[in-house]
Amino acid sequence: MNQNGEQIPKNIIKKNISNIDLTILAHELNEILSDGFISNIYEIETDRRILLLKCRSKSGPQKIIIDTTQRINITHYDYPVPKFPSQFILSLRKFMKGRRITRIYQYHLDRILIIELGSKEGAAWKFIIEFFGGGNFILVNGENQVIIAQHYKKYRIREILPKREYSFPESRGIDVINLEENQFLEIIRKQSGQIVRNLARSFNMGGYLAEEICLRANIDKKEDISKLSDSALSEIYQSIREIIENLKNFKITPHVVKSNTNDDVLVRFEPFKMKLFSEFSIQPTESFNEALDLFFSAIDSNVLFSGEIEKVKNQLSKSEKILLQQQKKIEESAELRQKSLEYGHLIYQYLPQIDNLISTIMNKKREEDYSWDLIHEKLIQGKKMGIAECQIYERIFPKEVKLLVNLEGHEFKLDLKKNAVENADEIYQRAKKAKKKIIGAKKALENTKKKVEQQKEERIITESQKAMLIKRPKLRWYEKFRWFISSDNFLIVGGRDASSNEKLFSSHMNKNDLFFHTDVRGAAVCLIKNDENREIPLTTIKEAGQFAACYSSAWKQGWGNADIYYVFPEQVSKTPKSGEFLKKGSFVINGKKNYLEKPFLEISIGVKLVLIENSSRNMDKDVSFENYDEEKEENQYFPQVVSAPESAFKNKDILYVKIRPDKGGKKVSDIAKEIRSILVSKADDKFKPWVRLTSLNDLIRTIPPGNAVIVKKN
Repeated sequence: MNQNGEQIPKNIIKKNISNIDLTILAHELNEILSDGFISNIYEIETDRRILLLKCRSKSGPQKIIIDTTQRINITHYDYPVPKFPSQFILSLRKFMKGRRITRIYQYHLDRILIIELGSKEGAAWKFIIEFFGGGNFILVNGENQVIIAQHYKKYRIREILPKREYSFPESRGIDVINLEENQFLEIIRKQSGQIVRNLARSFNMGGYLAEEICLRANIDKKEDISKLSDSALSEIYQSIREIIENLKNFKITPHVVKSNTNDDVLVRFEPFKMKLFSEFSIQPTESFNEALDLFFSAIDSNVLFSGEIEKVKNQLSKSEKILLQQQKKIEESAELRQKSLEYGHLIYQYLPQIDNLISTIMNKKREEDYSWDLIHEKLIQGKKMGIAECQIYERIFPKEVKLLVNLEGHEFKLDLKKNAVENADEIYQRAKKAKKKIIGAKKALENTKKKVEQQKEERIITESQKAMLIKRPKLRWYEKFRWFISSDNFLIVGGRDASSNEKLFSSHMNKNDLFFHTDVRGAAVCLIKNDENREIPLTTIKEAGQFAACYSSAWKQGWGNADIYYVFPEQVSKTPKSGEFLKKGSFVINGKKNYLEKPFLEISIGVKLVLIENSSRNMDKDVSFENYDEEKEENQYFPQVVSAPESAFKNKDILYVKIRPDKGGKKVSDIAKEIRSILVSKADDKFKPWVRLTSLNDLIRTIPPGNAVIVKKN
């Protein structure tokens, strides 16, 4: 049964990569990642260890997902990672982060992949991934000594232990890559039993591949080897060679195989067309990596967030319990205050009787040395005789030195060491304290209510994420920077830090652009891109200036505005004056600076939905929040976080909120959550599931660093 509850034959479903698959994957990974660098390592939270390697390659940033029980592939989906890395991940980062990938290759034809890493110490290091026996990650140094391993083990013929030499396991089966026909016939003739079983066992190939070879050779897979003629065995060998030649030359037709009863359900991934699955429909992919990414993301979506959902549910349950406790405390404090006020008023109505009663009791105790029991008896007698002060008496608490009175049906204690007025004052103080507690508890209650609502929304978001992993569209060059499209349809691009400021200057600034900067230290470089040499309107210039000012340190300082200027590209230089030093991300401006009227530091943060690649429409088309009914429901959308001055969002179908800096405002992570919650609440009901998938990390990266407050919700 698959993730949708559909019954599918077990021999059809593919759950992990074969050694043949790994050969193709190693080739593709090496083509993309060789000479790249490992920028970071993460662990995906599941019931088993799955690594996520972020790399910088010649073709841009890449994410490699590695599950030793299933697969390795480049992924374009957003996988959640824990906030705090495990000790294993910290150890891998210590030794692997920043290293150059020299090559990626498979060991023999086994399910072992090696990522070879450059080393300043001399010989290359190796990150070895074993896809068998439960899997293992092993990092070895240039001397082939184990530095780190996920599992340390002792086997019959080898061991994986710290500082011990790593040795590969014995290869299973015969090397089919260089298999000659006479060698094949000699080996197979020594075997007995079904041909399919012997092919799989003797030549290190999966059972389904052995079946495919028999099918291509028109041989019954269950046929006994002893009954097969030389010509039949020769046909089998030729079928093996056909697959091996395609493998050696990497002539592949990667695809995913779909269920023959439900076209949305994927059941396999294959690098070659297989006669075995000719009755199934297929979906071609550009690479084998993409086939695995498509296949496993559908599976991961159903299991990846289960633990997170339980965590969110538990957090919500705790907050709801706290909410009930706070409500109960407010009610108890209100009741205490009400009773205290009533008791205080009653004391003043019975002042003479109370003072006489307290005075009588204390005189009998102190001067006549009456016992408490005797005093009680005397007061009960007085009560029967109708003495006024005795009528309010109930009993004495000797240990507390207190008196229980009954005033108009209300029983409460009085301190025998104090007179009536002092007792009333103490009770009024109790009412006053109860009032303060109510005020404080109500504030706490409101905060808890907000927290509960936020956690309810987080639960919905997490449950929405469980339904799918979302695939990011391919980044355009400018999306690696801060950017927006002006109200006059100009592209404005800004740096994120000193390095990206340098990159904009050196690689992306052309002669017709405008260069924006501020005299404040720690500011973004912004460019108005003008490759077509159009006249740049004042509205776009003002928007670019406001954008640049918001992403300067003026925001973090909580300023209301900042100086901003623009110059032409020929005025910008990286050559300092003689004897001066120019810091990274700084520039020399020659000639006149064109200062703008100081823009207010306000920025709008929003979300636009972009059609995800592989859905039925063009991925560059943005979705209108007004015409959802015209969209096909099977489409999937990526919620892209965008920022711009508010004027640039006018007449564009973007949900947004406007924020400004405020030192007393919320920190970035908290305001990001609030923004997402607001955007979800503002979205049409049919769009809420997509807006809920907005990445908090994307919001945090987009909001200017520093505390802020929301000033407008569109």
